[in-house]
Amino acid sequence: MLITIMRKRSKMSHKDALLEQAAISAAGLQQSHILGIFLLLILIIAIFALLGLKKITWALLLMLNIVLFAYLMKLTVDGSVKETVIGPDGKIVEEVDSDDEESDDEEDEDGRAAPSGTGYKNPTLPQTELPEIA
Repeated sequence: MLITIMRKRSKMSHKDALLEQAAISAAGLQQSHILGIFLLLILIIAIFALLGLKKITWALLLMLNIVLFAYLMKLTVDGSVKETVIGPDGKIVEEVDSDDEESDDEEDEDGRAAPSGTGYKNPTLPQTELPEIA
């Protein structure tokens, strides 16, 4: 699984690689730290195996395989999902693929033109009154 994960990481788009590197950096880690942690876990599992502690060894191997499998699935799903755009109101905006080059902008009730091809209109926010400060 580790070899497959390394292949998936090498085939990652530049944007996804940068996002993952930013997430690792936000946690205060570097790529070498992650490899060191992985090697340390393998060493600990080997020590438990040499001591004859079968239950702990199998439990650690199972947890390590589950974590590696989950990460592999994350890489697989992230690589196969089309890029989604989330609007300012939190709703997913689907981009419409059309071959025609029509530029008929629809206007909403405020008279503003919505960008063509996005299928997204700006949400109307309720008017609120500010309290007076005495």
